[in-house]
Amino acid sequence: MMLILSLIISLILTLVIELIVSAILGIKDKYDTKIIIIANFITNPLVVYIANCLILLNNTSIYIIAIALLEILAIIIEFLIYKKCLKFNEKSPLVISTINNIVSFSLGLIITKFII
Repeated sequence: MMLILSLIISLILTLVIELIVSAILGIKDKYDTKIIIIANFITNPLVVYIANCLILLNNTSIYIIAIALLEILAIIIEFLIYKKCLKFNEKSPLVISTINNIVSFSLGLIITKFII
C-alpha cells in the first residue's frame, strides 16, 4: 500500500512541478501540456518504483548511482517524446526535459526531507 501511495504522490507532485516549469518556459498549448503529462506517466512510475526497490538494498552508493542513471534515462526518454510530439519549438526538447527533471527531482528531494 505504501508503494502505491508513493507512486501516486510522486506522480502528482512531478506533474504539478513540471507543468509549472513548462509554463514558465513558454509551453501553454493544451496539446503540448498533454504530451508532458503523458511523458511523465511513462517515466515517473518506473523511476519511483525502481527507486523504492533500491532502498531495500540498504546501500547508499548503489542507490545514488542508480538514481542518477534513472534520472538521466528519464531525461532521455522525455526528450525523445518531446522531440517527436511537441509543437512548441522555442526551446530545445532536451532543454525542456532537462530543466523539468532537474527542478522536479530537486524539489522532490526538498519535499521528502520535510516529510521524512
